[in-house]
Amino acid sequence: MKSEHFVYLYSSQTGIPIYVGYGKEVSRALSHPSNSHNKELKSWIDKNKYELKVSGPYRDEIEAKNIEAAMISSLQPHFNKIPGSGPKFLPVGVPPKLWERPRMRALSLSQIGRITGGSLLVYLAGDTIFDDGRTTFDPGLPLDRDAVSNIEKRWDIGSLLKRWETHPEIAPNVLIGVHGAIGHRFVVGALAIDKTRLGDPQYKTFKGNQNRWQVPLKTRSKLDECELRGRLVTNVKFGRLSHLLHIWVDGNGRVRHPAPKK
Repeated sequence: MKSEHFVYLYSSQTGIPIYVGYGKEVSRALSHPSNSHNKELKSWIDKNKYELKVSGPYRDEIEAKNIEAAMISSLQPHFNKIPGSGPKFLPVGVPPKLWERPRMRALSLSQIGRITGGSLLVYLAGDTIFDDGRTTFDPGLPLDRDAVSNIEKRWDIGSLLKRWETHPEIAPNVLIGVHGAIGHRFVVGALAIDKTRLGDPQYKTFKGNQNRWQVPLKTRSKLDECELRGRLVTNVKFGRLSHLLHIWVDGNGRVRHPAPKK
């Protein structure tokens, strides 16, 4: 039986991926130097030395194209203009449509504060088990409803609310959920805070700690305030105690809570 359905990879001599393709036969991989449909790739091949590797055969076209799409999304070869047809590698915890966000430069707390005009960052621990029926946010299946329910409550912010009630002009504008280990922390969602309802008794959630509150939101359907969802954050560290699971940074980019160590 004739072998069919291959995936091939063109690389520079230094190992940089240049192009990934699919062919029903190996001859497809060999055709680019003489008659490629990709004119930019052919021009590069004419001027450079390269390596050509082939993987397969696969059982059918669907399987081979799934491999091709996964390789393109992971390697990002310079001369591939379309993503391929099949499942792709995607950043953990980010909706597919925002796949490019984690590739952007990581944001510091100071930058986040200035971008939002002041924000409250809260830490979403993946191993949390809620006693109020909420489902823990799963970075492998980043559902909006789970992200919002985990981000909005229950936070030990009673002492901060008193400060914001006294000085409403310094209250944060955006509530930001952060997930992931140090070194790869990212924004799960960023939602506009309804500052007019901060401290409203209906948002108080006792459950053993009268300082725990739900943060009121302007809307629960917009998780990309200031286009922050999916962005990586750097040097954002939370403590283990309940009053250290959130960080307040003001509009000037200064951390107001926890109080900086002297």
